[in-house]
Amino acid sequence: MSDEYVVQRRIKQQKLRRKARRGEIAIRRIYKFVRFSFILFIFYATYRLAICHYWFLPNDLYEKGIGKQLEIIGNDIVSEKKVIEEMKKFPIEKKPIYQVNPAEIANQIEQLSPVKRAYVRRFWLPARFVVMLEEVTPVIVISPSEEAPAVAALSITGELIGREYLPLSDKYDVVKILTYGTNDDYEKWDVEKISDLYKLGSLIEEYSGEKLEYIDLRIKHNAFAQLESAKLRLGEIDVSVFDRIKVIHYILPEIKQMSDKIKYIDLSWKDSKYLKMK
Repeated sequence: MSDEYVVQRRIKQQKLRRKARRGEIAIRRIYKFVRFSFILFIFYATYRLAICHYWFLPNDLYEKGIGKQLEIIGNDIVSEKKVIEEMKKFPIEKKPIYQVNPAEIANQIEQLSPVKRAYVRRFWLPARFVVMLEEVTPVIVISPSEEAPAVAALSITGELIGREYLPLSDKYDVVKILTYGTNDDYEKWDVEKISDLYKLGSLIEEYSGEKLEYIDLRIKHNAFAQLESAKLRLGEIDVSVFDRIKVIHYILPEIKQMSDKIKYIDLSWKDSKYLKMK
């Protein structure tokens, strides 16, 4: 093999190596360019996503009220308007919804007396609030007279529900109590007394088989209860009253068969019952 051939072969090999290196360098440059472009795209997309209007609540959300971006669930006592009034104490700011603290809004809504617990859930894309309420259970409504509308209500756990939340929904099985609130301030009734009055009303309906219209506590130590067909004199509301009302089950059918009208059934004595005639 001649020296010239060997030299030409080496020159050709060197050219091929240089060409291969240039190709590798070009591929690496293209790869770096693609990677850099992809990183720029990720940053740009993240920025555009961060400022996307779908993350933001409208400034007039509270003025619009209930809609696609605000939903209130479980409010049978508290009106939507009152919930929104509490939410307004946290104005809509120009920031994405994921930066809003829903716990602060929930704590504010819980200041409403009928609200036992409040939960505020935030949803993204599009931004919206869902407010879920757990309300107290009213068992007593207070009224000063037979015809007057209720002025307050009391829950089974003792919370006072003010006039602004009345009238209550028909879904609640409540006992109507007539009282002026002077000699016996209903705002100071404890849970035990509320429970006893509700139990008394429920038992009267159970023993009589009729709807109880009201329990009248306006005369101190001389309570009355009005059924659909008769009036009951209960006297002192004490532990014995639950035994005294048991006879309603036997007396009421007999009274309905009487032609004479009676004023009330006197159940104020433990061992004797009589009818007060008109």
